[in-house]
Amino acid sequence: MCGIVGKYSLKGSISNDDEQRLKVALDLQNHRGPDAQGVWRGDSAILGHNRLSIIDLSQAADQPLYRADLGLRIIFNGEIYNYQLLRSSLQKQGYEFTTTSDTEVILAAYAHWGKGLCEYLTGMFAFAIWDEQNEELFIARDRFGEKPIFFINHGDGFYFASELNALRTIYPRELTINQDAVIDLVEYLYINLHHSIYQEVSVFPPASTLSISKDGAKNWGQYYKYPTQVGENIDFDSLKKQTKEKLFQTVERELHADVPVATFLSAGVDSGLITAIAHEIKPDLQAVTMATNEEATDETDGAKSLARKLGIKHEIVPVNTDSLEVLGKILTDIQPLADASLIPSFMVTEQIKDRYTVMLSGDGGDEIFGSYNRPNRYLKLKRKSIPGGQQFIDWAFSVKNPALSGKLMSFLNDEKRMLLNGWLGLYSRHNLSGGSLFQSIFRSGKEQNYPKSLIPSLEIDYKGNFEKLTFGLDVKTRLPGDFLFKVDSAAMHSSVEVRAPFLDHELVDFLSKVPVESLMPNGVDKELSKSLLSDYSGESWHPPKRGFTIPYWLYLQGPWGDQLESFLDEGLSESYFNFNKEGIRSILQQHRQRSNSTYARILFSLLILEIWLRVFHLKKELVFLSKKQKIK
Repeated sequence: MCGIVGKYSLKGSISNDDEQRLKVALDLQNHRGPDAQGVWRGDSAILGHNRLSIIDLSQAADQPLYRADLGLRIIFNGEIYNYQLLRSSLQKQGYEFTTTSDTEVILAAYAHWGKGLCEYLTGMFAFAIWDEQNEELFIARDRFGEKPIFFINHGDGFYFASELNALRTIYPRELTINQDAVIDLVEYLYINLHHSIYQEVSVFPPASTLSISKDGAKNWGQYYKYPTQVGENIDFDSLKKQTKEKLFQTVERELHADVPVATFLSAGVDSGLITAIAHEIKPDLQAVTMATNEEATDETDGAKSLARKLGIKHEIVPVNTDSLEVLGKILTDIQPLADASLIPSFMVTEQIKDRYTVMLSGDGGDEIFGSYNRPNRYLKLKRKSIPGGQQFIDWAFSVKNPALSGKLMSFLNDEKRMLLNGWLGLYSRHNLSGGSLFQSIFRSGKEQNYPKSLIPSLEIDYKGNFEKLTFGLDVKTRLPGDFLFKVDSAAMHSSVEVRAPFLDHELVDFLSKVPVESLMPNGVDKELSKSLLSDYSGESWHPPKRGFTIPYWLYLQGPWGDQLESFLDEGLSESYFNFNKEGIRSILQQHRQRSNSTYARILFSLLILEIWLRVFHLKKELVFLSKKQKIK
């Protein structure tokens, strides 16, 4: 994996200032690719690249990579797992290659298949190709959003980069904080893809392409759509066999690299299954587990037990998760993200980066095997809506009386909301739902609840099999906006590439078409993946899974809460985020007295915003109360 950055000038006026800005941007995202740095400048376009060498370690594969015979130049971030097959196919068509890299295969594929090349690519990718003859820029992003692209389309200039900090550096104007995105973050702990933290900045959509021609025309394309219709029921044993075969093929492909590869292993099913299959393919493989020494979140014992059952080499990496300084480092380069596992994700990759350059993970397992048991709960309900059900939910969330509001919120759990109005009822709730909670955090503004807004269109797509709708919603929202963005941001900050075999699109397509009754015939969440892992471990595996996180709710009752209060006293967030300082203080005090999971999520997101405001937006020197450590 690498970092990309570039600009297309419709006036054909790339300047010395543009080049200087781009070089500074490359330095800022050097952690994404410390092995080589390259710049190409033309009259209408300029491209920059940070290289993390994974395939073909020679300088011949450095980027921007140019093929004079094709008239094409590329900057590429990611991995194409089927590049060897594509290379062989293209050689039969007469194409020759001067490197053994997957990057050069993309150029030949573009020359051969044109703008439809992404349909042939298996992998994770974000790339830009410059066609020098037609003076056209072509940009593409992978199917599920594993590799990021942020962009700004302003007047005669189109700017893009892997990271927000690099993008801001090449853009010569000031950026305006997007208050809707701030609210979105507090509601869901991440910013959904339809907008970004800045009004001027957009997120390049997954599974999309963009062509920009010299006359200024911008043509968007979508080359992949997540399947929404299911097929016939399938015997569970047959499903297991087919799934294992596909997983074996996928993991084998993703173990290929010219650098050391290992796997992440928690006590959970997803990383366990990937590790088990990878070990079968590569017996000397190493598995790595993070140890937090926090009883509430540590999974070391479960991971040790699974590693013994699998007979795999196992390494325990201790990390100190009570570290605001880590957040200060990561948030210096990215848009705010309030996923607490961002801290351990960075800390574990930071400790292993000198030994392993590529790690396999279990990301995507929940989204393809079970969708957090929501489909099972949906099928078990005899009724999925009641006349006036949504009106009751909306009324309950609008009640301001604290005592009554508290009772209504307790009553309207996930099952009750689903019973009242199906998926729309379930997704009516977010962190700021109920009573005067929104007004306690923000002095003005409106609720976003973006996932809920997607339900009507998804109900059309999933007509006849509504129980699978939540799978589609996961793929559009939290998977790319939170989980994949987190993994990329944390690991690439340590120059480590993380691959997610579960997100192989052929595997995803296959499982998405399997009815829930076949996928989980006994109503057990992730029954298929659990059964596959049990075949390797020799017994049913039901580990004490705690989630890859940290006990931030406890930290907020102590030093982290003190830090948030100190930030609030400075008054910056009142001006930039429209925070209600006194309302937030009240919530913090209530959480200190009695831990509240909703309050903890809100307070953590506010702390993230306070840190980001200083280290990213304002570029202030930051001194934390706990250690008086400066973050510049």
